[in-house]
Amino acid sequence: GHTNRHYRHFVRLMGSHRAHLYTEMIPSSQIVRAYNRARGIYLGGGGNNGSSNDGKNADEILELVQRMKDDPSKEYQRLPGDTDDNLTLHQLVGTSHSSGIAEHPVVLQLGGNDSTKLGMAAAIGAAYGKGEYSEINLNCGCPSNAVGGRAGGCALMQEPELVSRCVESMNVGTQSVSSNQDGVSAPGISVKHRLGVRDASMYDAAADRAKDDEEALGEVSDFIKTVGFAGDVTKFHVHARLGLLGEFPEGDEEDDIEGGKRSKNKRPNQSLWVPGTNGSLPKAQSIGKIDHKREQERARRRARKATIKNRTVPPLRPNVINRLADEFRQYEFVSNGQIGNLDQVKAIVDEGLFGENNSNRVIGAMVGRAAINHPCSFSAADTLWDGKSSSASSRTLPTRGQVLDEYIRYCDEEEDRLASYGASPQVMERLRRRLIAVPFHIFTGEDGSDKFQRHLKKLREKSRTVKASSILTGAASFVPAHSLAKQVDDFIPWEEIAQYEGGLKRGSACQRIVY
Repeated sequence: GHTNRHYRHFVRLMGSHRAHLYTEMIPSSQIVRAYNRARGIYLGGGGNNGSSNDGKNADEILELVQRMKDDPSKEYQRLPGDTDDNLTLHQLVGTSHSSGIAEHPVVLQLGGNDSTKLGMAAAIGAAYGKGEYSEINLNCGCPSNAVGGRAGGCALMQEPELVSRCVESMNVGTQSVSSNQDGVSAPGISVKHRLGVRDASMYDAAADRAKDDEEALGEVSDFIKTVGFAGDVTKFHVHARLGLLGEFPEGDEEDDIEGGKRSKNKRPNQSLWVPGTNGSLPKAQSIGKIDHKREQERARRRARKATIKNRTVPPLRPNVINRLADEFRQYEFVSNGQIGNLDQVKAIVDEGLFGENNSNRVIGAMVGRAAINHPCSFSAADTLWDGKSSSASSRTLPTRGQVLDEYIRYCDEEEDRLASYGASPQVMERLRRRLIAVPFHIFTGEDGSDKFQRHLKKLREKSRTVKASSILTGAASFVPAHSLAKQVDDFIPWEEIAQYEGGLKRGSACQRIVY
């Protein structure tokens, strides 16, 4: 994921304060595990195995959160059984308030399929993000094999009754915590989903494109009726295409065949010898032991390709969202899928593409990769609330150099804070790497962007001993003054920027594109 709290602070520095920002999809089990670890530290009892206290005790949650905020350093002490990749509750659900800049409004996005843990995670988020989280979202739209293999993400669409129980538990959790906090409203509960799910190995894209919207509309309508029946959900974020689960057919792998011929680097399929076969494996398969690391890497690449294909292979059906908004007027809808710039967002909300007769309940658009790849192109998002075009701003936005300077100061604050807690060198290195990654695309399309990106990638290897602020300052020294002095809302459109897929050309104008 990309939208950690450091990235969200970076977006606010660019001048957008009204747009809703989303957290990464955070597994509910990870939040509960971090909570139980913190509970053992601050309240005693419990332990470090993350298996106890799955109930929603609002008073205990609020008490623990208060103690953690009074003395956050305790959470960073190393306990027996801790590993280097352990994340604290603050790292998972904390928000930034550096230099008085608040993240609000923020949407906490949860993943998982255990209603008890989701309810617990929602309650913890509502307590920890007191007033910051305007909404808590259940992700039923992620097609990743890593997520779907655990019956999460869009695999949940196959079990709408389970999703209904999950959002009910989340609503109970947030209400129980918020009712014990004076002047704090419970965050709303929303669901992000697709139009339906199919098996990737059996999916026929050509046949699907030949269909009208009726089948997709019927399927997603049934899902919304079931999930929203109890009244726990107020908003649906709809990615207007199907989700394809599992791996695509082997014959569809580009890296297996090159130019119609088998790649010279491709080895024959390998199989283990099975007792009782009398060594009768085909000669091509009898080649010795399996290279497990190689096979794992191939599986990882196949899973990555499957995720990318989920964003392009199933046809986009945005008109389905319009019809959902007409059919379910008690809910708000957010459009998602292939939205690349602010003009498209404005068209969705203002020009009636998804609504008729002023009954539009499509209240916005959710943008992911386009905003990551070209953050400056969305820096003027607040003008959408002013009823102005995306090119006209009600106030002067900062320059790229000013944003980077402020972010560098933020990096120093974050490192100093964590160091004062006694964080381990491994934790500090992980923090620096996350901080360095955030402004990677700030100069997209501008002179010096390629040098800035290349030097960031080179210097990140020094993050174990060198501060993030020094690395960013060093990389920025290769950016010409006129690029640093350019306002963030003055940008080159994405379509006019030279792009090289996968960073295959080292001198590319875009060293890393998020697909």
